[in-house]
Amino acid sequence: MTAQILEAAMLICFGLSWPMNAYKSYKAATAVSTSWQFITLITAGYLAGIAAKFFSGDINWVLIVYFLNLACLALNWAVYFRNKKLDRERVEQQKIATVNTSKATVQVVSSKAEVAASPVLGNVLIASDGSEGSLNAIRYAIKLIDPAKTKSVQVISASEDSSNAAAKRAEHAASQAHDILAEAGIDSSTSVIYGAPAEAIVKETDKQDASLVIMGSRGLGGLQGFILGSVSRSVCNNVGCPVLVVK
Repeated sequence: MTAQILEAAMLICFGLSWPMNAYKSYKAATAVSTSWQFITLITAGYLAGIAAKFFSGDINWVLIVYFLNLACLALNWAVYFRNKKLDRERVEQQKIATVNTSKATVQVVSSKAEVAASPVLGNVLIASDGSEGSLNAIRYAIKLIDPAKTKSVQVISASEDSSNAAAKRAEHAASQAHDILAEAGIDSSTSVIYGAPAEAIVKETDKQDASLVIMGSRGLGGLQGFILGSVSRSVCNNVGCPVLVVK
């Protein structure tokens, strides 16, 4: 009986540290300083102890303490995976890829990324086709644009044919973007341009003397896979201002 009490006391001493460790990890909200290898070894140790009990036939109340320790370890595993997810989300939000072309600089940024401070902008051109990708671009533009520091904002929507249905879709996309910007206190003008999206963006950029083009990474009739796509290459090689792609 004395041996059982001492064994249980050892397990309780170890076990009390796990809820405290889980709480500290939860508050830290990052898995950077957590060693999953260490937790794995401890888990394996407890499982080995339980297995030894069954193989030796020494099945008694101490097993309850073993299982309580495993429950505490399970809590630590849950916090670890939660923190890993938070770490991945932070990396995704902060991830910015830059591609240099002959004329323009292209930046790819997550729509969830925060803007530390709004820069001074000239004429901003936002390309929209009503897709989720272009809506993400508009949402990010709202965070980026400070009306007091921006000369003008124009929303364009390109229609590859002049049919009534296509024109209405383009008009709706431009109007939708305008309304979203207006709700955020950003005044903008809209226009529908007929032709291939890349050519329309380039022509309007030159016409408006744009200092920045903002667009989504999906949509605009062929802009899927923007960074490596032929349309994106055409835009980047022919515009004379930076392009911001929001994913």
